[in-house]
Amino acid sequence: MDYMEQAERLARTYADPILRLSYTYLKNTHVVPIGVLMEEDCPYEDEQIVSVAGIVQTVKLKTTRNNSMMAYVTIEDDTGGVELLVFSKVLSQYGGYLRENQPVVIVGKLSIRDEKEPQIIVNRARPISDYVDGLAEEEPERKTGTLYLRLPTQEDSRYRKVRAMVNMFPGTQKVVVYFADTRQCRGAQCSLDKRLLSELQNVLGQENVVVK
Repeated sequence: MDYMEQAERLARTYADPILRLSYTYLKNTHVVPIGVLMEEDCPYEDEQIVSVAGIVQTVKLKTTRNNSMMAYVTIEDDTGGVELLVFSKVLSQYGGYLRENQPVVIVGKLSIRDEKEPQIIVNRARPISDYVDGLAEEEPERKTGTLYLRLPTQEDSRYRKVRAMVNMFPGTQKVVVYFADTRQCRGAQCSLDKRLLSELQNVLGQENVVVK
């Protein structure tokens, strides 16, 4: 099995439901598991163009010496995390996609230095939902109604994933997230795609995902 076959096989086993939802649409984009880039025997070279997909964890803005703005962005998949360097021109064009908890596809130049972990200098960034939307014609049937999701608390680690999953399927159907400890609710909107509902049930349990 060659490297690309290994990478594809690894990507198919992502435990994260957001990336599992997305992989079908990413397999033709040469997306590489981030963990592969972090290995000592990484098959990629310095300044080689790579594509990765993951969830934005942190975004830190910085003013450069020439008074322009850049960002240090960290994204993670289930195999690892990598720091992205986003310079002014790219930040102005794609910065709107680089928000915390958002699933994105990144294309950029790999930077490998002896004294640092590998980084990626970003050329392009797109939301994963751009790739998901491509299947809309194949599965036009969607449920209607209000989607009710129940979590024990807003601090539950699954809440971040649930928000990102909902954002992957933009639409006009109402979403209500209920937190049992405080009895408070948060609202959103999405398209009630059967793939989204199935993954939400996997994450939260079928009894905590209701459409009515």
